Amino acid sequence: MLGDVGGCQGIEDIERAEPVWLQAFVEASAELPPAWRSPPPESVTDLAHGTRLRAYLRAWAASLSVPLVLLLDEADIITGAAMVSLLRQLRAGFMDRGVGTFPTSVVLIGMRDLRDYLVQSKDGRFVNPGSPFNIKAASVTLRNFNADEVRNLLAQHTAETGQPFDAAAVEEIARVTDGQPYLVNALADICVTSLVPDRAHAITRAHVDLAREQLIRARTTHLDSLAERLREPRVARIVQAVVLGDAAHTIAHDSDDFQYVLDLGLMRRGPDGAEPANPLYREVLARQLSYNVQQTVPCPSWSWATPDGRLDLPALLSAFRQWWRENADIVAGQIPEYPEAVPHLALCAFLQRVVNGGGTVHREFAAGRGAMDLLVQYGPDRFAIEIKRVRTRDALESVVQSGVAQLGRYLDTVGLDHGWLVVFDVRPDKSWDERLWSREAATSDGKRIVVLGG
Repeated sequence: MLGDVGGCQGIEDIERAEPVWLQAFVEASAELPPAWRSPPPESVTDLAHGTRLRAYLRAWAASLSVPLVLLLDEADIITGAAMVSLLRQLRAGFMDRGVGTFPTSVVLIGMRDLRDYLVQSKDGRFVNPGSPFNIKAASVTLRNFNADEVRNLLAQHTAETGQPFDAAAVEEIARVTDGQPYLVNALADICVTSLVPDRAHAITRAHVDLAREQLIRARTTHLDSLAERLREPRVARIVQAVVLGDAAHTIAHDSDDFQYVLDLGLMRRGPDGAEPANPLYREVLARQLSYNVQQTVPCPSWSWATPDGRLDLPALLSAFRQWWRENADIVAGQIPEYPEAVPHLALCAFLQRVVNGGGTVHREFAAGRGAMDLLVQYGPDRFAIEIKRVRTRDALESVVQSGVAQLGRYLDTVGLDHGWLVVFDVRPDKSWDERLWSREAATSDGKRIVVLGG
């Protein structure tokens, strides 16, 4: 029996959370045959809080002649004393489990492993192997679809309705989601229900691009849950290193924190080190972290477009540097969990604010890359930007030289012959006059690079 206990989100005291759990069982079991339905919650109201769940489950199991198996959805949002009580009551009934006595099996469904629930229940202290909470038999993660499975899933829609997904659309859905089951289904659903409801028309790559944007902007429960995790210090430490492209060794890959972001499905092990789990999550990360900043960027009133309506990137970057000089301290306060990544995220937010609706900003970042690469597409034009930083231990010229070489490789990848390198000097002893400068450089094969200090 599947019960959704997500209704107690934000409720940490057991007096308020326990009735929500019991009501979830009542609502879920209403679909079962009458003889299998759960008892009324009132049957345990005379018992003390913190014991009602166990007594309720015992009474339910006692009314059945078959095994009772519970699947508790959204279990990972239960926090504080409520989480402690949930685990303790399940543990207390564990020894009596069986037909007629207590649920034979209990499955906690969420974005985290049970070990993280246990850490939370112990006020952040890791439990030892002998902890009475350790009743987990196994952790099961729903793996990603492979390309053939994505193709077969979409083909089922075609078989039922006659509406095809063209080959480019199928390939893009598989690529941008890396087969993540929720994302595959969400993108396909937007395509067939919102964008192309007429079954006589095929789903194209352009529709998938629109669906991707709609999904990100809609901030669905799934994506909101990921966004909430980004505020957790243990997650922020790793995500910040990934956004900045820090060397792979700066992340302890054998740590519980790194395993946590893997379990969340937020990150994966890439060729250079930790990286976002898929291209769509990479976009979600960058936009979510810079969202508050983007909302404070003024409506573009400067001349950021050419007379024929194309993007004037030099003018845009000039406007950004002036805005950054005036607002750097304010922006830092809007992203407190990611202090070292503030300049990168500020530029992302500024670009997103300006090109929103008329273009797109594609971001590339991963631990070990040493930089964040941006590809701005606006109308027929594409612009490549690389972001690096100069720290106290760095030499400016070394950072510029490595940035020019890196940007040159990125330009090869995207097929362009010129680009912009933005170098944020975060050394505390540098004035704004020392930070804001510009020069031109060239790669070894002659690609033109405009280098801007920030």
